[in-house]
Amino acid sequence: VDFSQFQTFKYVDKGNSLAQSHPLAHARIVEALRGGMIASGMAEVDEDADLQVTYYGSTSQSVSFNTTHVGYGWGGSSWHRGHRSTIGISSSQTTQTTTTTGNLLIDIWDTNAEQLVWRGQVSDTLSGDPERNANSIRRGIEEALWEFPPQ
Repeated sequence: VDFSQFQTFKYVDKGNSLAQSHPLAHARIVEALRGGMIASGMAEVDEDADLQVTYYGSTSQSVSFNTTHVGYGWGGSSWHRGHRSTIGISSSQTTQTTTTTGNLLIDIWDTNAEQLVWRGQVSDTLSGDPERNANSIRRGIEEALWEFPPQ
């Protein structure tokens, strides 16, 4: 694909976005996509765009287990008295950690040919801190679109 033929873009929601389930995350993603496309030299238009930009979002979870063992022991023997004594104490504790990863596919379509011309992918661990998540979204999309348009 000759990317020099593309000058304009428009964000299009294809219905698989986070608009309904997570409107704040959706707004941040769309804002980052627009900023990244403009930084790539594209102009945003409302009609007759050369390119359509969209994304698909999902999350996945992984569970990990960490077991910590603690033990203490004491022992002794006295052969000449015929007695031995030992004592031992141990315990284990297992903790479970669930990690949520956010995944985005960024698709850029040639509007006239109605075909996909570029795809980027962003994945990062999500946290309970909305500001950290917002920064991860922005940074991830900027990094993905750094490669757009291909030379």
